[in-house]
Amino acid sequence: MPRQIRLNAFEMNCVAHQSPGLWRHPRDRSRDYRRLESWIELARTLERGLFDGLFLADVLGVYDVFGGSPEAALRHATQVPVNDPLLLVPAMAAATRHLGFGVTVTLSYEPPFPFARRMSTLDHLTEGRIGWNVVTGYLDSAAKGMGASGQRTHDDRYAVANDYMQVVYKLWEGSWADDAVIADKERGIFTRPDRVRKVRHDGRITSSTRCT
Repeated sequence: MPRQIRLNAFEMNCVAHQSPGLWRHPRDRSRDYRRLESWIELARTLERGLFDGLFLADVLGVYDVFGGSPEAALRHATQVPVNDPLLLVPAMAAATRHLGFGVTVTLSYEPPFPFARRMSTLDHLTEGRIGWNVVTGYLDSAAKGMGASGQRTHDDRYAVANDYMQVVYKLWEGSWADDAVIADKERGIFTRPDRVRKVRHDGRITSSTRCT
């Protein structure tokens, strides 16, 4: 049996992902990161090249350790400005048929219910071609942007992440049964209420969460 190779592109919704300064090159097009057409063209190119997926990195906050300020990162466009990668996915998915999308999303600063709904929406719109790179974040500037004095310690962040994952898995796998939606036109019943269950969770980040 021949061995297979998986090809994945690596990008970020910003000017300079891993190559600060390359935006100055005459042939560089990274400054088009704000144009949806550029991302659609990239997705089509990857699919035409038989790539399996596009991985979109992300980071919350700005690099502000060097020199004690964000000045250097801002001056050289070092992963700043950076836009939300999730918003790119529906357009790229609509322009392709087989390309998968992996997206980095930090779980430290968003309640699990709206995030679970957003990912479920993308799962539907892409017909299963979305994946989540689970991260807790690593920049104090992100925590400060959310009103905290700094980020949690490493072990505390991972304890919170474990709790967060329990909640989203309960929401994804335990709230709506596979046969909950029947769309019965004759009886006028779209969803069977008995097949939709409340999700309850008591943990470090949520207390008595009840979501449907």
